Amino acid sequence: MSENKYDVMIIGSGPAGLTAALYGSRLGLSVVVFGDIPGGSTYMIQHLSNFPGFLTEISGTQFGTMAFQQAQQEGAFFTMTRLKRLGHENGLFSGIDADGQQYTADCAIAAGGRLPKRLAVANANLKGVHFCSICDGPLYRGQNAVLAVVGSDNTAGQHAVTLARVAKKVLLISSRDKLTMDAAHIRLIEKQENIEQLLNTEVTRYKGAEVIDGIALSTGSGKAENLNIDGIFLAIGWRPNTKMLDVEVEKTSEGYLKTDQKLMTSFPGLLAAGDVRETDMWQVLTACADGARAAKYAGEYLEQN
Repeated sequence: MSENKYDVMIIGSGPAGLTAALYGSRLGLSVVVFGDIPGGSTYMIQHLSNFPGFLTEISGTQFGTMAFQQAQQEGAFFTMTRLKRLGHENGLFSGIDADGQQYTADCAIAAGGRLPKRLAVANANLKGVHFCSICDGPLYRGQNAVLAVVGSDNTAGQHAVTLARVAKKVLLISSRDKLTMDAAHIRLIEKQENIEQLLNTEVTRYKGAEVIDGIALSTGSGKAENLNIDGIFLAIGWRPNTKMLDVEVEKTSEGYLKTDQKLMTSFPGLLAAGDVRETDMWQVLTACADGARAAKYAGEYLEQN
């Protein structure tokens, strides 16, 4: 028997993957987890203030680290590498990680979460285009910078408030005629004198050679405008992280994995948990719940097969 053979292979080290690893290990299953960031994209959360049980706010990084340590203590093995390919051969799931190491398992849980979308404009990959204000906002500290945030939801609100502390001015740009974030974020934005809202406005082009130094805007009335900026932070939506799946599995039109009531996908033995699957709520709490349920049903699947 290969030393890299496990009961369950978990793709993703975010809240869903870490919880699945914790619960799977407690069920007595041998578990291997792929992912190079403990907590996944929770590092983008500055204050996790709506998770039951935490009376004081903690950062997403803290949450991810604690969940990682908890699963590790229960016996889950973390490769600390990303999975490049998940296939299925000879009755086993076969995974190859970024280091070329191969692992096999009787069951797999896809919990790779979502990746941020880019604007469909020319020069979309210029330097100075960011997705995490906590990570990259400090790069502009002390530069008298003008920064743009594109989006309308809570993530965009968090970016704007975070960047207002380091920038001279923050432009909050949304194609909608009103912000869709919750009231708490709107109140925080309205308290910041250096945040300007540009609603019913779209970014049509980035300007710059290697680094972005300006954007072209178009308003709902058809008015065009060019603005100089030092950086831009995007919060325009997400796409499911399923590129590594090399098996035939049913997805929604947007690419999310379809699951039944026991979180099983259309491919037998492959479950899905968290933001990567078709759901009506993308939250840390619901991802954790998915992870626990996926581990339970993975155990059931292994008993029956």
